[in-house]
Amino acid sequence: MRKIIERATTRGYTVTSGALRLLEQAEAPLETLEEAMRRLEQSGLMIIDESLLMKLLGAKEGAQEPAVMAEKEEAVELLEELMIDVDERFLKEWRIQGTSEEFQRYFSSRYEKLSGLLRERLGSVVSLREAMRLRESQEANVIVMLLEKRETRKVWILRVDDPSGEHKIIVPKEPVLGDSPELLLPDMVFGARIMKSGDALIGRELILPDLAAEHLEKISINISACMISDIHAGSKHFREDLFESFLDWINRGRDPEAKDVKFLIIAGDLIDGAGVYPNQHKELEIFSVEEQLEKLSRFLSEIPEHVRIIIGPGNHDPVQRALPQPPLPEKYQKILKKSGKSFFFVGNPAWIKLAGRLFLIYHGQGLDDVIQHVISFSHSSLETDLGEALKLLLKCRHLCPIYGETTPIIPMPEDLLVIDRVPHIFHSGHVHAAYVGSYRGVRIVNSGTWQEQTSYQRSIGLEPTVGVMSLVNLGDLSIKFRKFA
Repeated sequence: MRKIIERATTRGYTVTSGALRLLEQAEAPLETLEEAMRRLEQSGLMIIDESLLMKLLGAKEGAQEPAVMAEKEEAVELLEELMIDVDERFLKEWRIQGTSEEFQRYFSSRYEKLSGLLRERLGSVVSLREAMRLRESQEANVIVMLLEKRETRKVWILRVDDPSGEHKIIVPKEPVLGDSPELLLPDMVFGARIMKSGDALIGRELILPDLAAEHLEKISINISACMISDIHAGSKHFREDLFESFLDWINRGRDPEAKDVKFLIIAGDLIDGAGVYPNQHKELEIFSVEEQLEKLSRFLSEIPEHVRIIIGPGNHDPVQRALPQPPLPEKYQKILKKSGKSFFFVGNPAWIKLAGRLFLIYHGQGLDDVIQHVISFSHSSLETDLGEALKLLLKCRHLCPIYGETTPIIPMPEDLLVIDRVPHIFHSGHVHAAYVGSYRGVRIVNSGTWQEQTSYQRSIGLEPTVGVMSLVNLGDLSIKFRKFA
């Protein structure tokens, strides 16, 4: 089994736990593995899963003696601690035609997915059309998408719609029940308990999809995942000295915490890129994207052999800017693979499972729009605002709730930015500020940066947290924050 894992990972492939079981029961496991990798070379995919192997093996698993099976199951459990399971929908590169039908399907998908979550909280609901037929003072629940929000001295006026039509909900400022109208953002799907009053719908309570509070059980493993982001190799402001200090720490075998690290997760902005913003060349040390990646590859070559490196893209990396982003293109992956390390390339966002713990990894582009739209948030006060902004994404169950602002989104048939599951760890970056906290059982990490303050950040008052990493123990989900100097 170790030979299977080693042979696959050294060539950049990941074997899922189900595929591993099938390979172990095959007559010629390594030959079957080689055939699977040959087939994947033609498709560009890097995951060997159960469906592929069942085609190769003819779905014949064979019989095993009970004692042999028990021994193999125990071995599988040990290896599964180091396995990476990924949602394959986020590994694709999506293409659209830009038709109105595509946008309609996208917003219908967003509404349907989030209304399903809201129905679990609200119970029975009616459409807006049915709400307008209610008797005077009769109450009901509706699920709507916000089109526009306007504030007066005494009320909030919410222009909303659902599949049945469009209407306004008037929300008195006092008393405010449920979630505050201040937190509602354009294109956000939410629930409302309304009362019919003449021709108007009065909002009695507002309800976001939100998370149910969960108690997470500890598991008996001594494995940690290290989380960083926003390296920005190639920038004049990249702090090589601090990154070298981090590499020195992760190689320190005498440090028990470093020794337990089995995964390094990088949540985007590996390099500073080129042409990302006006006059960027004035702040670049290296002008070629390829040379920036070459430099990063040399740094990553210092990562210990036993650490698997999981890489997602950000808005500075050489991949499409619109969300969801696919993994780095193969030609750029090859540059990083020159380091000789074990990489696993994911998209942005990405849902992955490590040692049974579910991670939601997201570079965080949508945070910019959220910070700009919520009056109480500001880039200059991220020290206090960032945690609340990240929690708002979890409350509204969407990574980029506002459509058509600074963050481009591909209108796909399914809105993959909906947070339709509850992760154990939510890891983001992008805004260059560090935060560690929790919300209803979900551990939240924003992993800071390795780049000093840029001229743009200075203009908006953003003070970056430079040279930091977060370490999560996958057994008890405790998180430690470390700053390098």
